[in-house]
Amino acid sequence: MSLLEDIIFSDNPSIWHDFGGTSPGYAGITWQMMIWSIITGLLVFVWMGYNLIMFKHKEGDPEHKDALKAGVFPHERGNPRIEITWTVAPLILVIWLTYISLAPLDYMWDVPDEEETDLVVEVTAVQWQWIFTLPDDYVIPEGFTSCGKFNETGVRQQNMRTTYDCLEIPHGGIIRFNINAEDVLHAFYIVEIGVKQDAVPGIQTLSWIDTSNVKPGLYNIYCTEYCGNEHSKMLAEVYITEN
Repeated sequence: MSLLEDIIFSDNPSIWHDFGGTSPGYAGITWQMMIWSIITGLLVFVWMGYNLIMFKHKEGDPEHKDALKAGVFPHERGNPRIEITWTVAPLILVIWLTYISLAPLDYMWDVPDEEETDLVVEVTAVQWQWIFTLPDDYVIPEGFTSCGKFNETGVRQQNMRTTYDCLEIPHGGIIRFNINAEDVLHAFYIVEIGVKQDAVPGIQTLSWIDTSNVKPGLYNIYCTEYCGNEHSKMLAEVYITEN
């Protein structure tokens, strides 16, 4: 039962919370996308089933006056009301789904300038690894220990400015990602937060998050563009840490 509930009431990505509420809930964007898809699918299959049953030609039945004939358009089957309905109704549905999707998309596309952010992270994608570099003038908080190296006594040390497959960023700040690729096409995807951007060789792409909108903790980073034999292993972790 919990699996069914997760499918119907799946969580919105964290960045969507201001644009329709969190799921579960009738205003949740993910919930609306799912439920309207189910309703549309049911209507289509019910209508198809009705026509298959009601208009099935059985052996021995007399030929119906509306029976299809080669080269003859069946004018008698025309129904302006049905034609208008199945044109206007999907149009309204598409307009509504587009409308509720534009707010989170516009939010993500409005990347703040570097001067407006608390931290700029240089993200480099290379087969098959994520490399994160912090600015030279950024003072790494002492509480940042999640991505540091172990010393000879087995104690994890403070983060370095460049880390591999692991990134630690502060909670309650605007974080901008300058994303680059060294070899082939990759895609930078913070799964639970809902941030996704292509990493394109020769072109710097941008993404950002406001970590005050998400809970402190561990989040996963995937590469979601096939990039070679080890694509499935191109994983990383991002820690959002309260200072």
